[in-house]
Amino acid sequence: MVTFSDVLAAIDESAPFKLQEEYDNSGLLVGELDTPLRGTLVCMDVTEAVVAEAIERGCNLIVSHHPLIFHGLKSLRGDTERSRAIILALRAHVGILAAHTNLDAACGGVNYAIAQKIGLTPQQVLAPTLSGEGGTGIGLIGTLSTGFSEEEFLIYIARKFPQQPCLRYSPQTGKTIERVALCGGSGIEFLDEAIRLGADAYLTGDVKYHDFQRPDGKLLLIDLGHRESELCAIDLLKQIVSQKFPTFACGVSVQEQSPVNYFVSNKY
Repeated sequence: MVTFSDVLAAIDESAPFKLQEEYDNSGLLVGELDTPLRGTLVCMDVTEAVVAEAIERGCNLIVSHHPLIFHGLKSLRGDTERSRAIILALRAHVGILAAHTNLDAACGGVNYAIAQKIGLTPQQVLAPTLSGEGGTGIGLIGTLSTGFSEEEFLIYIARKFPQQPCLRYSPQTGKTIERVALCGGSGIEFLDEAIRLGADAYLTGDVKYHDFQRPDGKLLLIDLGHRESELCAIDLLKQIVSQKFPTFACGVSVQEQSPVNYFVSNKY
């Protein structure tokens, strides 16, 4: 009998939960470890609609990248999206499991998937884990097989991330883009390290206005968007679960929607 505990262990093999950041809350968040598994639904963010979809599709475990329960809960009254999702999951006996910064930090995790997507050969982790395990940590830096002008590189990245309708970037430097640093999600805190390691460009998400001033001509800073940069996490989680438990249904949510919408005025 396969249980929630077995799914947790399978993810732990590929993305050890000990790698998660101190502020994180990865692991089984809703449900009991010994619950028999019927099927899994993978998503980026757990919403009420995602829980309802899991129920409809006969999946009793949701595996997400972002934790539904991140900060402390003071009440479950159904007056917020998060509380409604939790209440619905509890009523339907649907478990919720998250693999967040442990998947980001894993060797072969989110950042390695981004590197593979853009044809980057990883050479070094931007922020290695304290354990010193090879290849683990947040962010990567490496080299491309072909150099790009900045305009060419922006077009190249836009084509690699079609879910992002517009790329925001810092003033151009005139450099050829060969050495690239990246960090999926929110990685602006590693910008200085990317500069120190000689990156020509840095790809991340959640970049604020004044952050675009910080490169000061040293590199090209590109904001991919938080969700858009991490969509590969869904494929990684599905691959882990489906390969370990091939006889169980493992689907990807079709009801989940990004909370960020874009109005691109030049289309009108």
